[in-house]
Amino acid sequence: MKYKHVISGLFLFLLQVVVFYCVFCFLFPFKEQLQMFQFTGLYATTTLGQAGGVALYISEFLSQFYIVIGAGPVIAALVLTGIAIFSFLVLKKISSRDDLPFVSLLPWLSLFIMQLDYDYQEQGTIAYLFLLLFLWLYTNLPLRGRLIYGICMIPMLYWMGGPIVHLFAFSALLFECLTHGNKKYVSLIYLLVAILSAVIGTYFGFSRNLKFAFLPDAYYDPMLHTPRIYYSWYALPTMMIVGAYLKKWKEPVVLKRKYLWIGFQWVMMGFVTYQGIIYGGRLDTMDHLKQDYYIRNEEWDKVITSFDQTTLSKRRMCGLNLALAHKGILSEKLLDYPQRGIETLMLRWDQSVFTAELHSDLYYCMGIISTAQKFAFEAFVSSHPSGNPRMLKRLVETNLITGAYPVAGKYIRLLENTWYYKDWATAHRRFLYNDRAIEEDKELGIRRRCWQSETLIPRLYTDPVSSLIHLVPACPANKAGLQYLTSFLLLNKDIETYKTLQESLYRSPAWRNMTECQQEALVICSPNNPHFWLEHGVSIKVRNRALAFMQKVQETSRPGQNPAVALASEYGKTYWYYYMFNTIDK
Repeated sequence: MKYKHVISGLFLFLLQVVVFYCVFCFLFPFKEQLQMFQFTGLYATTTLGQAGGVALYISEFLSQFYIVIGAGPVIAALVLTGIAIFSFLVLKKISSRDDLPFVSLLPWLSLFIMQLDYDYQEQGTIAYLFLLLFLWLYTNLPLRGRLIYGICMIPMLYWMGGPIVHLFAFSALLFECLTHGNKKYVSLIYLLVAILSAVIGTYFGFSRNLKFAFLPDAYYDPMLHTPRIYYSWYALPTMMIVGAYLKKWKEPVVLKRKYLWIGFQWVMMGFVTYQGIIYGGRLDTMDHLKQDYYIRNEEWDKVITSFDQTTLSKRRMCGLNLALAHKGILSEKLLDYPQRGIETLMLRWDQSVFTAELHSDLYYCMGIISTAQKFAFEAFVSSHPSGNPRMLKRLVETNLITGAYPVAGKYIRLLENTWYYKDWATAHRRFLYNDRAIEEDKELGIRRRCWQSETLIPRLYTDPVSSLIHLVPACPANKAGLQYLTSFLLLNKDIETYKTLQESLYRSPAWRNMTECQQEALVICSPNNPHFWLEHGVSIKVRNRALAFMQKVQETSRPGQNPAVALASEYGKTYWYYYMFNTIDK
């Protein structure tokens, strides 16, 4: 078939787009927030002035479009299809066969799986594309020109792609050995030039250290490590060696057999790719990435409606509770969902960028502005050197709230250098040095009042409960703060503190009305005193239900019965049930 390679490439591209869009659609917006491309000369100079700078510049330029749903799958599929094409062209130079799709797709497979890891930097994929392009050009040169080309290209590729240069040097040497080139021994100089380029580059500061000058770890989160980052470096030499070995075997002459042979390889590659997605695609995080996308875009209704109780995690519960708080129904709907202690309201701090982002969102919602700013800065500086636009927006907001206008102005200028966030940044310029505009703004005004109340707290607290106990009475407009404060106390089963809080705040401007869940907790404060319940605001409806619940508990406490099972259908969403039967993680 005349156009079989074009059809194969188009098929591979479309298949990748479908898989990326249908399964990993929200992975790309999640990756986008971990880097920030800027249209400035300073950004270009800084990025290009390091080993692998060209690949990094291109990858961050492309990644800025990941925020648009659907753009990421197309961009990633295009780059990976380019890698598949150049791998095929290099293999054909070695084996002279065009019926080995499985072998030629080995580099593509390794990079496709890495693309699904949000800790992987696309700089590595762009660098690999450069490697294959230069290697293919190398294989097309005459013998006389290849040595000079190889020696000249290695320093160039070190600047453009970083440590991928060592794979190029080894692959060029391997090509000479497999094709019995006259310069196979002289080609050992490629390795020497690559080593010298990396060592000299590290000495002059183009690479952070020798590890990142020599190993593919440079394309992964520097705080983490995975052996999968090495697979693509194994894949290319393996492809070349297997291709050279199969060269002595002739292609099937009969057209039908040839197509069956090629089709069998495509099926095998599909099976291996599927297994790679299952075991290396981090499918268990897809619901979290989807929720994270809705949170950053403040689509609170979608956070709530898309919540799936069959895939529970503390992180997803934190996101759900955040959405409920923003909708003003956290106290009302708290026990409609499977809460497990205070870590479903706020995750334990684990030093990660993702938890820092979540903590910043949570503290900002509660009105604890200084801590929200602290975690936003933590996430910003822990992201890629180019920055984190999502947290930079938060830093703009918090610095406007605290009146640090010069700092807010600096961050606004950075965001104005971007493609997607430019309009948002320009719109927030009107708040600079304009206290009245901030105080009149629905969001910033309330949080400025929270921050002003926060500055009057006599000491700095590291836990949100202690901060909220002082902040909520001082800032009655902070309804989310009250919702979180009561929810922390109830989920932690801290009934004594809750009772004290209720007696001091209820019916004040900070706490006008109680939800049924909050009333149910008062019953536990004094379980044998219905008069106490009514005095403290418990409704007749909740009182009657409390008496019925106590009667049911006595009835189901006979030997041979499990009260938790017997009461679950009728009282499973009450605070009494949670208090008696739910275990909590402290």
